Amino acid sequence: MNPPGNRSQGPDWKGLSAQAGDVLGPEFWQDIASIIPLTGPRIDMYETPQELVVVAEVPGLSSPEQIQLSFREQSLHMRGNLARPYQVTDQQMRLSERFFGVFERAIRLPGRALTEHMRAHYQNGLLIVRIPLSPPDGEKVIPIQFT
Repeated sequence: MNPPGNRSQGPDWKGLSAQAGDVLGPEFWQDIASIIPLTGPRIDMYETPQELVVVAEVPGLSSPEQIQLSFREQSLHMRGNLARPYQVTDQQMRLSERFFGVFERAIRLPGRALTEHMRAHYQNGLLIVRIPLSPPDGEKVIPIQFT
């Protein structure tokens, strides 16, 4: 249950994850990850009153040519290729939780996003995209004409 005044963010995934691990055993999430592999970098997105921030985990990039960002149809599109930094075959891997390979992700942005003022920065394996938000609209009173 959310405290009063807090906006619900959907299911408590961390709580559900911990409960599933308690019931099904500590290897449960590793087994699931091997069945349903990650198809791109992990992404967090959060909102402050002034901006929307998208943080993507993309380790090992050394130049801007390795990743592309674009905006279309109200979505931020991210494309790239994350190379595995060590030369091993898939058969040699005993545990594989990190994502490597070609990816494309589309992140839907709210209508308040001022996309013409987006800026991106890459540091320490994280791509951080900052998107200013327009002020929230207050309630608009609609005049009613009586005749």
